[in-house]
Parts: sequence; structure tokens; C-alpha cells
Amino acid sequence: MDDREVSQSFAQELGLHIPLLSDPDLRVALAYGVAMEGRDIAIPAVFVVDRAGRIRLRKVGENAADRTSPAEILRVLGEVRGSASE
Repeated sequence: MDDREVSQSFAQELGLHIPLLSDPDLRVALAYGVAMEGRDIAIPAVFVVDRAGRIRLRKVGENAADRTSPAEILRVLGEVRGSASE
């Protein structure tokens, strides 16, 4: 839900070279079903979407502390990257 500048800063801080979604009005969170009921925040969720638009990873947390590990995200990104070069 962070604005674009916060997302870009976070990506730079982590050394990421992939775009992070900025969704300050929760339109995407609502569409993906991850907006928290009655609150202006989203449930922790990770979606990795490949260039063909296929969802390659979908992990939605049960609560604010339930988050996908960076290792799992990196593993899936590696798979997506590897299949893109084939």
C-alpha cells in the first residue's frame, strides 16, 4: 500500500532490480483479495507474475506476521528468470 517513492526506496535499500507494486488506494489488493476487512492495509502477500502474465507464486499470509521467506521468493524468481531464457 506504500506510495511509489516508498516502494522505490525499499527496492533500492534491498538491492532489488525488479519493480515493486505501489497500491496506495488498495485497488490491486482488493482485486487480489488481500485487503484486510475494515482496515486500510493489505494482508502480507507475495505474487510473482511472469512476463506472460502467469502467477508463478501466490502466498497470502494468515495474519500480519505470516510472511513468505525471502529465500522462497528468490527461488521462484530464479525459476522464472531461468525459464525466460529458454
